[in-house]
Amino acid sequence: MKVLTLDVGNTSVDVCLYEGELRYIGKFEHDKVPYIEADLVLVSSVKPSAEAYIRERYPKAKFIRARDVPLEVAFEGKEKVGVDRLLNLYGAISFYSKDMVVVSAGTALVVDLAIDGIFQGGFITLGLGSGLECLSKKAELIPKIDLRSVRVSLGRNTEEALLGGFINQARAFISKCLKSWQEDYKRSLKLIITGGDGWLFEDLGVYDPLLIHRSLLALSSHSSPL
Repeated sequence: MKVLTLDVGNTSVDVCLYEGELRYIGKFEHDKVPYIEADLVLVSSVKPSAEAYIRERYPKAKFIRARDVPLEVAFEGKEKVGVDRLLNLYGAISFYSKDMVVVSAGTALVVDLAIDGIFQGGFITLGLGSGLECLSKKAELIPKIDLRSVRVSLGRNTEEALLGGFINQARAFISKCLKSWQEDYKRSLKLIITGGDGWLFEDLGVYDPLLIHRSLLALSSHSSPL
């Protein structure tokens, strides 16, 4: 059975195809997603304005909503949580641990906590690429810089200062959340990292770039009516 999984994010669409094993197809603009023959098409979307095109391309696509994700939450308003966050947590709990932190690094930097397999909550802040873009637009003398890894103890030029500043800020944010939650809940937490910019933090924990796609597949197996 061929299963196509689409992760419709704020800036692009990631596409994977499952045929016995999961294969990454590529990243596409919202209105340039190719048609790929499949028996089942599963979609995670956080960009409603892009959904009409996806539906036109794949009329039988199943859009996964918050209510479709069998994840228990410790607060009210599950239906208002981004389905990408719920899917990442559902997958991470299924594949790794019931006590863990999921970091999703993309347009936004999201850090979420699960204890005993229950979503406790988390934080959302500006993603690294978004932060760099925002600063270059607001400050005339700040150039537009493409996100890349830089490991310096001190920035010696504008590019090093910007990249090092944003990356170190994000790493400190992730580490602080992990440390604080481990102290609060008095247990060791596994750190799972995903998202388009997750490679910048892969040394901090388990890096799973296709987590949301694997989660969609797991969900389709868990709930056959999909």
